[in-house]
Amino acid sequence: MARPKSDETKRFLDKVKVMQTGCHEWQAGQARGGYGKFVNDGKTWTAHRFAYQKFVGEIGDKHVLHKCDNRKCVNPDHLFLGTMQDNIDDMDTKGRRGSQCKVTKEQVEEIKNLLSERYSQQFVADKFGISQGAVSRIHRGVTKILKPS
Repeated sequence: MARPKSDETKRFLDKVKVMQTGCHEWQAGQARGGYGKFVNDGKTWTAHRFAYQKFVGEIGDKHVLHKCDNRKCVNPDHLFLGTMQDNIDDMDTKGRRGSQCKVTKEQVEEIKNLLSERYSQQFVADKFGISQGAVSRIHRGVTKILKPS
């Protein structure tokens, strides 16, 4: 006998914690990039896209963007639709696109020294307030743009 179908809205909301910031943070599994992941009827959704579709309306071929810049947030009031260009413009306006480097030349040297002393990339990333991926790019020598000293 098949298991009875559960209420998707209840299952979804059971995985959400309302924060003092107003964000509704996803507390369950995550997809690549730190976005929440939710499976419904055999389809895997990013949680913020599911929230928008469920509580606001159709997404179509648009992107679901965050006003709050919190990838775990699924609060429909914090979400809006836009194009890829809208997303890029939003990232640029808020100074969070990858090409906008957050470290100086001196910091790159310090990062390389810490890595040579066998500190983990995550430890170094946390110390400098950058992503582990940025540390990896510095380690491999592929980061070219530096903030002025």
